[in-house]
Amino acid sequence: MSDESPQIDWRDSNWYTSIADFVSKFRRHRMGLIGITILIFYIVIAIAAPFIVPYDPSPANKIAPPFLAPAWMQVFDPLGVVTSEQIDNQYLESSPNVTIVGAHQDRFSSVHYPSSQNKSHFNMTWTHVAGQELDFHETLDNTVHPDCMDFIYMTHTFEWGFQSMPSDVNMTFDYGVTRTGTFATQEYSGLMFKVFIYLIDSSGNWWKVYESFPPYYELIQNRRIDLSYFDVVEGWEGMTSHLNQTEDPTKQLTVAVVLSPTDNFRKSRSPSNPIDYPILNYTGSVTVQIKRLSMIAYGDYFGILGTTDKGADAYSQLIWGTRISLTIGILATGISTAVGVVVGMTAGYFGGKLDEILMRVVDFLLVIPGLPLMMVLAAFLGPTIENIIVVISILGWTGTSRLIRSQVMAEKNKAYVESAKAIGASDTYIIYRHILPNVTPILFADITLGVVGAILSESGLAFLGLTDPSEPSWGRMLADAQAAGGFSNGAWWVVVFPGLMITILSLAFTFVGHTLDQVLNPRLRER
Repeated sequence: MSDESPQIDWRDSNWYTSIADFVSKFRRHRMGLIGITILIFYIVIAIAAPFIVPYDPSPANKIAPPFLAPAWMQVFDPLGVVTSEQIDNQYLESSPNVTIVGAHQDRFSSVHYPSSQNKSHFNMTWTHVAGQELDFHETLDNTVHPDCMDFIYMTHTFEWGFQSMPSDVNMTFDYGVTRTGTFATQEYSGLMFKVFIYLIDSSGNWWKVYESFPPYYELIQNRRIDLSYFDVVEGWEGMTSHLNQTEDPTKQLTVAVVLSPTDNFRKSRSPSNPIDYPILNYTGSVTVQIKRLSMIAYGDYFGILGTTDKGADAYSQLIWGTRISLTIGILATGISTAVGVVVGMTAGYFGGKLDEILMRVVDFLLVIPGLPLMMVLAAFLGPTIENIIVVISILGWTGTSRLIRSQVMAEKNKAYVESAKAIGASDTYIIYRHILPNVTPILFADITLGVVGAILSESGLAFLGLTDPSEPSWGRMLADAQAAGGFSNGAWWVVVFPGLMITILSLAFTFVGHTLDQVLNPRLRER
């Protein structure tokens, strides 16, 4: 005979059989399957939120003018402009186009450090040796060209895809300047060169939108450039329709960053002038490190869901709000359920004076209006997420405790409880080993419905301004929209979409809770 013991198939175990039976019954309810699908979708969004939001979701993070409509609404407005980034290589992940102009090209050079080396900046360098001459324009007007005919510049060309001009254009320019030789030691050497930003249309016209001024620093500095109305007209009017004619039919515009010597380099000054330092004595190099070049053209539309009252991205707030609402709803329900189970089982099993005391506390909390009490507690404890969870939990356990108490009172007189007492089992063992598993099925349905209540409570507190204003949540979006007159300003998207997210998530939990009640409640299964 073989000494090998027969192997037991794990699929014959009680737990596997119970789970398989539950799944089989649950799948028969279409409403429950729809609810589960929606919940999985929300959970995936909450987990992936840090990776799929395009902007910082903080309500105060202004990225565009307030109450811009969603970009997809532009299909109904042929002349509408979508607010967007025009420079697709703004962080210089790939090498920009570089041009060196003039007869002395050997004095200029460029280097691009790829982001894989953790040096994503681009360098343009001008090197000068004492005694060298540079060529300057006879007529100086750096609004249409640099002072010097010898210079280096990098460019980015983009195509304007709209029929109208943008309402405003902002540029962001991050750069630092490193100097060597005399350029690093002489106090006024910063007057001898400039960093310019020009716009160049397809007809070859240049006009200046930015020029740097000393002092210069090696540390990367951020410069925000707000183009004037005349700059916008000069750049974009030639690409937009005007009496069915366009000056620039290619609809292309080029941004150029220029490093150039200035006219100060050739000016002769009196020896008594402290600014004067003879040109022949200058030697060394000037290197401009460019970290970022960005251009945002503003219009009437922006992003997937437009902007909020503060000019923040509504889509980023909506996605991040999924994480906040689910976190608060699930944690608050978990804490309140645990408290309700302990109180309900203790009161139902032991009865007597302990039952009277606990139930009177429950009655007291049930009599007090929930929302005013939550408002008082939230104002007292503070508007953090942790405190909001505690506030909701404090008032969320009373219904669970009454439900569990009634079930325990029905279970404690049954034969299996009497048998356990007869063999000497402790009260704690009987409560948590025998009675709790028998009341758990009805608890699952109560939990799913409790999450809905917690989410709605958080939304209500946020709407009243009692949650952290720096945390984006659906209730906070509704509160901000109401305070700023979202509907009166025609910004329906800041009201409709958060409301839909709350409604759909609440319906999903309701569908799942209703199905669990039908599957796990023996009385409903018999019908």
